[in-house]
Amino acid sequence: MTEQTRVNVQERYSETAGSYDKWREENPRGRLVSDHDIHMFNSIFPKEQGDMEVLEVGAGTGRFTLPALERGFQFTTTDINESMLDALHAKVEECGWVDKCTIQTADIFNLDFEDASFDFIFTLHVIPRFESLNDQIAAIKELARVLKPGGRLLFNYSNKSSLYGALRKKHTAKHSEIVKALSEANLHIVKMRGKWVMNRLLINKLPLFLGKLVAWKDRMLFRFFPRFAWDVYVIAEKE
Repeated sequence: MTEQTRVNVQERYSETAGSYDKWREENPRGRLVSDHDIHMFNSIFPKEQGDMEVLEVGAGTGRFTLPALERGFQFTTTDINESMLDALHAKVEECGWVDKCTIQTADIFNLDFEDASFDFIFTLHVIPRFESLNDQIAAIKELARVLKPGGRLLFNYSNKSSLYGALRKKHTAKHSEIVKALSEANLHIVKMRGKWVMNRLLINKLPLFLGKLVAWKDRMLFRFFPRFAWDVYVIAEKE
């Protein structure tokens, strides 16, 4: 299934690359969803880089790349789709951060890096895109391979045990399944955050003022039993 998943994701986001940013940057509801995700990212991402070697996998057009660069981080960022990376490169160049960011193509299932190359890896809204649990586990194991002992991995998953997960069914995983996958890759969870209500489908149906209220309420719940939220953000450390 891994090869088909890779192809499905690549084709899906190649087809939508031209309009990918338009909804998030020009549509008020899209901007609300994107800003909410960035707020979550900022709440769990390290405050300072120090001497860490950092890698991003699945950057897309840079929704989380740019906030990390703005914070002063220097790192390698990757995606499987060249069309996405072209858009990202244009943004990085416009901001004057070309010297802070190495941009290259990469396949999350077969990363072109040596074992134990990075101190910190982040990959957001990537693992939940894969259609089977086996694919999600394979991605986690490959990320763990290039992570140094003591290094940390930031990712998210869609929680099958949540109400939204029960309705959605596809692309979801139980918390226990993620914990087991991490354990098999010599990783353990050190921090979590969770989105309880906020999602694109809901915001598209609500009046904008109610969407803003939902976003505000959801931010208050980020730290409230995140393992039971529908969209769980995890930082795991390699043993």
